[in-house]
Amino acid sequence: MAAQPMTSFPTRNERSTRACAVAAWDCQSHTFFGSPETVLANLSTLPSDLVRRRVYMLMIQGDNRAEARVYERFDIADTEGTVAAWEEDRISDLVTTVTDVLVTNRGVHCPGEQVKAALAGEREFEISGPEEAPKTAAEAFAPAMAAYQDDKFVQATVMVLC
Repeated sequence: MAAQPMTSFPTRNERSTRACAVAAWDCQSHTFFGSPETVLANLSTLPSDLVRRRVYMLMIQGDNRAEARVYERFDIADTEGTVAAWEEDRISDLVTTVTDVLVTNRGVHCPGEQVKAALAGEREFEISGPEEAPKTAAEAFAPAMAAYQDDKFVQATVMVLC
C-alpha cells in the first residue's frame, strides 16, 4: 500500500491496552553513533523482543538529512503493522521531545499513544502498510539505514514504547 499523509494515528484495542499498561513501565532508549555500517551492526544486535512490541520508533540523523519512523501493530498479537515516517534535514530536538513525553507520563498512560499524540501535532508523517511486521531488529532497521550508506557519520536512536 502506498504511503499516505497522516491525519491521525490509528487506535489500539482492549488487549493491547492491557499490554501497554505493563509496557509503560518498561520503555527503553538505545542510541548508536558512528559509520553507517557500525550503527547498523549495533542496531542489528538489539533483542528481537523489541520488534514484538506494539509501538517502537527509529530516529536517524545523517550528514544532510534525518528521519523518524514509528512502527506500529494495532494489536499486540498482529503479524502485520504500519510504519509512519517523517523526513527532514535535522532531527533537532526529537529525541528530547520523546524522552520528555515518557518522563512526564511516568508510566501512567500507554507510552506509544502518548508519543504519537505529541508527534502528530508537530510533524506530518506518511503511513505505509499494513504489511508483515519485522521479526528481528535487523529486518526492521536495515531498510531505513540503507539510505545513509554513503554518509560519513550517523546517529540512530531506537525508542521502545509499548
